[in-house]
Amino acid sequence: MRILRRFLTPGWVLGILAAILFAWACFALLAPWQLGKSDDLEARNARLVESVEADPAPLGEVVRGPQDYAEREWRLVTLDGRWEPDSEALLRLRSVDGELVYHVLTVFDPVDGPDLLVNRGYVRVGENNAVPDYAAAPAGEVGITARVRVTEPGQAEPVELGGLPTVRVVDPAVIGDTLGADLDPAGYLQLSPDQPGSLTPAPVPGIENGPYLSYGLQWLAFGILAPAALVYFAWAEIRARRREDESALADAAADAGSTPGDGPDADPGPREGDGPAEPRTDRSTVPDDGSAPRDDEVSARERAMRARYGERDAAEQRRAFRRSDRLRS
Repeated sequence: MRILRRFLTPGWVLGILAAILFAWACFALLAPWQLGKSDDLEARNARLVESVEADPAPLGEVVRGPQDYAEREWRLVTLDGRWEPDSEALLRLRSVDGELVYHVLTVFDPVDGPDLLVNRGYVRVGENNAVPDYAAAPAGEVGITARVRVTEPGQAEPVELGGLPTVRVVDPAVIGDTLGADLDPAGYLQLSPDQPGSLTPAPVPGIENGPYLSYGLQWLAFGILAPAALVYFAWAEIRARRREDESALADAAADAGSTPGDGPDADPGPREGDGPAEPRTDRSTVPDDGSAPRDDEVSARERAMRARYGERDAAEQRRAFRRSDRLRS
């Protein structure tokens, strides 16, 4: 019970709660967050591999519903239709190889299906963020090959720049409202190189592993180490308390085994021919003027000894008295 009371102190209670909370955060929040990002990266890599290995297919065969934009992102598709050069927007705050660029987003009217937003490529930002001149989309019906892309999350509030609306993320619903076009809100297309109306093609990301799996495993390890460290410190505390108890018991046993008449330092008592024995007084408790120690001084000394040595107060006092006797004799 005394050891249990030791762990009910405020310091230990706060330490236990902190370890439990940290372990819960590692297992329930931090590790799943990083492992989820790792799963998303693996899924994107799988889609990239599929897009490289698969031949271009008609858009209607690849995308049959809104969820297909996400599940089959980066797949190459083909479609026929017409460009609408008057319905155009720019994607700002993007960079390619360390240079700021504008991506040109143009509405494409396919022969079958709703209008689609197509990223025709990018142009480099001019001086003072000016929009440079670039080639317009060709007129007439054309056939294009492009990659399926999913709508980007975030705020896509249009800002007028150079006579064109510019946005920070590709959200066909917002861009369609701005341009007055009824666009498919689930996704858009990214034009491949050497297609009618293509500019400098937007880069396709490479396959990468990323650090997310290792980060997730590290958080799992931290979640295991936190309670393990708490158990170790508790075990060390119990060992320290047991050593203190054993030392106190050993001191008490040694004091109990010694009697006033035992040992070489024991007082031999009065001998024949000696005068009357003088009463023995502990000099540690006698003031320098020879007067008897005051009760408040004795009680103060006892309180100090008890505060310092706890349960071993009596044993320490007996040893102190014996040492004073040896020094006088």
